[in-house]
Amino acid sequence: MTARILVIEDDAFSRELVRYLLERQGYTVLEAEEGGAGVRLALSAYPDLVLCDLQMPVLNGYEVVRSLRANPAWHTVPVIAVTAFSMPGDRDTALAAGFDDYVTKPIAPEIFVQQISAFLPPALRALGSSGA
Repeated sequence: MTARILVIEDDAFSRELVRYLLERQGYTVLEAEEGGAGVRLALSAYPDLVLCDLQMPVLNGYEVVRSLRANPAWHTVPVIAVTAFSMPGDRDTALAAGFDDYVTKPIAPEIFVQQISAFLPPALRALGSSGA
């Protein structure tokens, strides 16, 4: 069994790239094009991990993570920011808001899946993503 990963991203190209990289490793990918839809899908589908852009319409990434973390069931589900924001302090701001990690765009395809897989229990990691 591999993990179900929710990708909340308003940019279609970025969403397709992330989906391709994750599905190629055997993960099941759920998608939302904006923050509000992402929160609704997360609360109904309960994925094993969420990848979330920070700058989106309806709800931005900070509002998404606050909404999810307000639910006790979401205190332990990894939520990772995937963003073009890369100024000093941006990472600390994201972590303080409730994200578990912060990955900057453009993503590095050769290491992206390993970065994400590190937040999943070993039993949910896809074959080939452990770096072994």
